[in-house]
Amino acid sequence: MIKKIILLLLSFIVINLIIISFSIYRLGLFNFNLDIINFLRYNFNFVQLLSFTNIIFYLIIFFLFLIICNFTQKNYYKFILVFFSIILLLGTIKFCASYKVFYYLINKLDTSDFYEKHYVDAKKISIKAPEIKKNLILIFMESMEFTFANKRIFKENLIPELIQLSDKNISFTKHLQGYFQDNTQMSLVATMTGLPSRALFINRNLQPNRVGIGLKKYLPKVYSLSEILKDNGYTTTFIQGGNIYFSGAKTFLQQHGFDFIYGREELKKEFDNKVETNPWGVEDKLTFDFLKKEILNNSKTNVPFFFTMFTINTHFYEPSSIDEDITNIKQASKLIDDFINWCNKQSFIKDTTIIIVGDHLRMKDKLNQFLDENYDERYIYNTFINTVYSNSKINRDRTFSQIDLFPTILEAIGFKVEGSKLGLGTSLFSDKKTLLEEFGETELNSQLAKNNKLYKNLYKNR
Repeated sequence: MIKKIILLLLSFIVINLIIISFSIYRLGLFNFNLDIINFLRYNFNFVQLLSFTNIIFYLIIFFLFLIICNFTQKNYYKFILVFFSIILLLGTIKFCASYKVFYYLINKLDTSDFYEKHYVDAKKISIKAPEIKKNLILIFMESMEFTFANKRIFKENLIPELIQLSDKNISFTKHLQGYFQDNTQMSLVATMTGLPSRALFINRNLQPNRVGIGLKKYLPKVYSLSEILKDNGYTTTFIQGGNIYFSGAKTFLQQHGFDFIYGREELKKEFDNKVETNPWGVEDKLTFDFLKKEILNNSKTNVPFFFTMFTINTHFYEPSSIDEDITNIKQASKLIDDFINWCNKQSFIKDTTIIIVGDHLRMKDKLNQFLDENYDERYIYNTFINTVYSNSKINRDRTFSQIDLFPTILEAIGFKVEGSKLGLGTSLFSDKKTLLEEFGETELNSQLAKNNKLYKNLYKNR
C-alpha cells in the first residue's frame, strides 16, 4: 500500500509539472498577462500555481484515489485518501472563486474589438504645443487616497495639507483605481500611455517584484506623454527613491523619452551613500532635496522641463503597525506642503504646472484591510496646480482612472489635443465622457479583460 501511495504521489507531481508547463505555454503566460496577475505578483509560490492550473485535473486525481482505494483492504486508507482528495477539490474551487480564475477563463475565451473602437493613437492625431510652454512637475504619491482625510474613520484629517491644496486648486472627485492600474509600475505606464499594463509577464522571471525585468521592449509602438514633451523641446527627468529596475521600469523609461533617470542607487551616490533608507529605498525628504536641486539647475536655462517623481515613504511594508502607517501618511502630506511652499518662492513657479496624484489605492497590509472594512468608496488623491484653466469653470465631478491622466496632463499645460482623447484616456478638462463614465466600471473591466489583437500588437517589437 505504501508503495502505491508513493507511486501515486510521484505521478501526481509529474503530471502537475506537465500541466503547469503546458498551461503556461497555451495561456501565453510569458506573452500576455492574466487577470490573476496581482495575486501571483505578491503571493506566488508553487502550491498556489498548482491550484490555479487546472481544476479539472483535481477531479481526475480525486477519481484516481477512489480507484486505487478499491484495491486496498484497509478501509482507513480509503478514508484518508478520500478525505484529502475532497480537501484538495474544495481548496481549488475556493482558490478559483477568490482570485477570479473563472472570470479570467470566461473572458480569455472571448475576443473584443474594444480597442479598435476606442483606442486613440497619439501618433495619428494632431497634438499642438502652446506658444509659451509651461514647465511640468508630476508627483506620484505612493498609495495616497482621499480616504485618509476621513475624520469618521481616523478621528482626524491625516492629510490636511493635501486637502487644502486640492480645495484651492483643481481636483477631480472620483479617481478610481483602473483595470490593471493598481500598482506603481502599472500606474506609471497608464499615465504615460493611456493603457492598462496587462503584459508584464513577458519575461521568464516569476519572482515577486521582478516581473518585467527581462523585457527588451516595453510598448514600443506607443507614443507616450514623455515622448510628446521631449519631441516638443522639454528636458525630461524621472526620479524615485526606490529600485529603478522594479517591474521593468527603467526599460520603459529609457524607451519612452526620459533623458535622465535617477533611482535608489543613483541617489545613494548623490548623497555619498550617507542616506537614511526605508525598506523600499531612499527617504522621500532626501529625494525632494535632490528634486529641488535639479529643478533649479533646469530653471536656469530657457528649456522647458518635465520632472516626474515617485514617493515611497507611504509604501506598505511588513511588519508595520497602523500607527506607523498613519505617521508616515501625515509626514508625506507635510513634505508635499513644504515642497509647494518652496516652489512658490521660486521664480520658475509662474511658468510651471504642478500635478500631484496618488499612484494607486493602499494595498495588501493591515491599514488596507482596515479601510476595506470601514469604507465603501475609496478614491485616489489628485490635484492640479497652476494649469491653463480657471478653477471656477471646471467640472470637478468626474469619474476616471490613471489612463485618463495622459490627455488631461497635456491639456493642463496648454497642449491642444485633437478630440481630447489619447490611448483609452479622455481629458478631464473636456466635456467628453471618460470610458468609466460611459460604460461603468464593471462593463469596462469586462471589455478590457478580453483578448484583443490591437492591444497585443502594441507589445510586439515590429
